[in-house]
Amino acid sequence: MEGFEVNSIMLRLRHLREYLEELDREFRRLAVNAQVAGQVQRADLDIVQTTIRNSLVASTALWNALNSKGIAFGDDSRVEGA
Repeated sequence: MEGFEVNSIMLRLRHLREYLEELDREFRRLAVNAQVAGQVQRADLDIVQTTIRNSLVASTALWNALNSKGIAFGDDSRVEGA
């Protein structure tokens, strides 16, 4: 192999190594972003689930309060003029 060919191959290898290092940095950045996004998504899911549970508890408490006063659905005995 002539010196020119060797230099050309070495230059290509150096560029390839630099490109691979850049890809590695980009991959790590994307992996961190994906991890953060996953954590945010899990946090959002937890918030939604907690809100649903709280709504169910509140509606059950309201239902029980109305029931204890005799104001249940279909019970017209407490409504004036019924």
